[in-house]
Amino acid sequence: MPTLHRSQRNDYIISLAVLPLYVLGIGRYGWRLAALLAISCILGVLIEEGARRIQKEKDRGYTVTAWLLIPLVLPPALPLLQSSLAIIFTLIIIVVFFGGHGRAIVSPTAFGWTFATLSFSQVFGYSYVYPFSGVLTGFSHWGAGVPTVDNPYILFSESGSGLAPALLRGAFPQTAGAAYPLVIIVLGILLLLLQAVDYRICFTFILSYAATFFLINLVSPETALGAADLLIGNTLLTAFFILPDHRTISRTVRGRWISGIVAGIAGAVIRRFSAFPDGILFAVILAGIFGGIIDYGILQRRFRKAGA
Repeated sequence: MPTLHRSQRNDYIISLAVLPLYVLGIGRYGWRLAALLAISCILGVLIEEGARRIQKEKDRGYTVTAWLLIPLVLPPALPLLQSSLAIIFTLIIIVVFFGGHGRAIVSPTAFGWTFATLSFSQVFGYSYVYPFSGVLTGFSHWGAGVPTVDNPYILFSESGSGLAPALLRGAFPQTAGAAYPLVIIVLGILLLLLQAVDYRICFTFILSYAATFFLINLVSPETALGAADLLIGNTLLTAFFILPDHRTISRTVRGRWISGIVAGIAGAVIRRFSAFPDGILFAVILAGIFGGIIDYGILQRRFRKAGA
C-alpha cells in the first residue's frame, strides 16, 4: 500500500474540512455556488493535467485546495464568467508557471481573489448579496439576488452591533465560505488538532491582527467594531485555511512566526485604511512575497553564527 505523503494528507484534510462550508453556503446563497465549484474543479483538472502532460511530470499533484477555496472567498453574486477567469489566470500564472502544485510563491487562493477584485472591481463591489432567510432555503434556488449596495464590512460598521446576531447565525451578507463564522472556528480548531495547518502562523496572525486593531481603536474608538473585525469577511478563512497552508508559508520555524505577525499587521491596516475593506487576502500575498526574504535572512544569520 503506498505511503501517503504528509503534504497530501494535509490537502485531503483541508479539502474535507471545506465541504461543510459548501453545504452551509449553498443553503444560504443557492446552487450557484455549487456550479462555481464544479467549474473550478473542471478548469483545475483541464489546466493542471494539460500542464503535467506538456511538462512530462505526471507524478505532480493537483492544487485541489485552491480549486475548493477560491469559490468560497469570492462574493456570492460575482458572475460566473469573471469568477472563471480569475480561476483560469490563477492556475496558469501561479500554479503552472511556477512549476506546479506546492511551488507557488504565494497562495493561489489569495491570488485568485486579488485578481478578481482588481480586474473586475466595479462588478466585484456589487456582487455581495443578502443571504436567504432560511438555513436551507438556498437548496431550492439558483442564487440570492438582493444586493447589499455596500461592502459587508462597511454595512456592519454603519449599522452597529445590532447586526451581530445575524452575523453569527449566517443571516448577514458575507462571502459564501464565511457565512457561519463559528463553524469556521470549529473547523479551524480541528485542522490545528490534526496538524493539517501550521499553528504558529495561525496564532500569530490572529493575535497581531487583533492587537493592531486594538491600537487603532484606541486612536479612533468611534470606528471600533470589536470582535466583529475577526468575524466579517474572509478573515477567519484566511487565519485557518489559507495563510497557514504548509505549501505556501515560510520554510523556517522562526520565519512562520514572523510571517504571521507581518500578515496580521498588514491585514488590519489594509482593512481599516485602504479602499478594500475586505482586502485581508492582500496580506496573504504580502506574507508570501516576504516569506522567502524572511527565510533567507534567518538562514544567513544562522550560517554566519555557525561560521563564527
